[in-house]
Amino acid sequence: MGLETVIVSTIIGACALSFGASAYLFMRARPAPAAKDLDKIVKNAPYHRLHNVLKVEAGS
Repeated sequence: MGLETVIVSTIIGACALSFGASAYLFMRARPAPAAKDLDKIVKNAPYHRLHNVLKVEAGS
C-alpha cells in the first residue's frame, strides 16, 4: 500500500466523519414541535366544513 493510498483514505475518512457529524448536529438542532393545547384546538376547529360529512344542528 503506497503513501498516496493512505493519504487519500485518510482524507476520505475525515470527510465522511465531518459529514456525519454535521448531519447529526443539524438533526439535533431542529426545534421540537410545540405542544398543542386540546381545548384551543377544539375551539378553533372548522366545524363549518363538516356540513357534508356530519349533520351539525344549531344549538348542539
